[in-house]
Amino acid sequence: MEQKRQNTKFLLRVENLRKEFGGIVALEKVSFSVNSNLIKAIIGPNGAGKTTIFNIVSGIYSPTKGKVLFKEERIDNLSPHLIAKKGISRTFQNLQIFPNLTVIENVMVGCHPWTKSGFLSCILKTGKNRREEKKIYERAEELLKFVGLAEKKSLFPSSLTFHQQRLVEIARALATEPELILLDEPAAGLNARETIDMAELIYKIKEKGICVLLVEHDMDLVMDISQEVVVLDSGRVIAEGEPESIQKNEEVIAIYLGEKEFVKNKKS
Repeated sequence: MEQKRQNTKFLLRVENLRKEFGGIVALEKVSFSVNSNLIKAIIGPNGAGKTTIFNIVSGIYSPTKGKVLFKEERIDNLSPHLIAKKGISRTFQNLQIFPNLTVIENVMVGCHPWTKSGFLSCILKTGKNRREEKKIYERAEELLKFVGLAEKKSLFPSSLTFHQQRLVEIARALATEPELILLDEPAAGLNARETIDMAELIYKIKEKGICVLLVEHDMDLVMDISQEVVVLDSGRVIAEGEPESIQKNEEVIAIYLGEKEFVKNKKS
């Protein structure tokens, strides 16, 4: 899972993004960058535009204005599967897993960007196709072990806890062999112990050389694991910096989290 790094200053650059939905402005002049080998968080109240940014970066939405560059190549005009091939994967705020596939089959789906067998070889089950299928299965097993679900590989998602289903989705995202993974509220719905486990997993992902950009409402998690934080409010960036500076930012305190939340984090 070790990743080859490119000699670029920023892995991801978002420049002056604007997104409109039927005349409603969801994002306005949003700009930020993400360095390689980093955990960076995007925070903000509901409706601030966090998931909209993820949808633009991953190709689900096109920006009304502005651009997105990955390793200095513009990607905001590409489809999601081409962006995945470039090296960006994601999870979703609402779980997106296949209930009729087993756990390992869900993860194997994520391997499709780097498969080489053509349509005919898949139909005829040629030797090349069988070798590739075996490699994909072994890769999926490796990833399930990485997230702690190796013994669940033959089960269907309905038999898993919500936390375990989150882990399946993360394993599938890692199966694309990304350089950047977008985690959309990975701790949502988790209890305290599961949240700690999630933080540890995110650290492990970073240690594998994969950059992590996450959207999250759990401020303890954000402040504990992030090296940089972007704060959105009403579709605009109001602050960006290291967690310590964000906790002391008066505009952030006033507009978003509230003094009580920040005081708790500053004292911890």
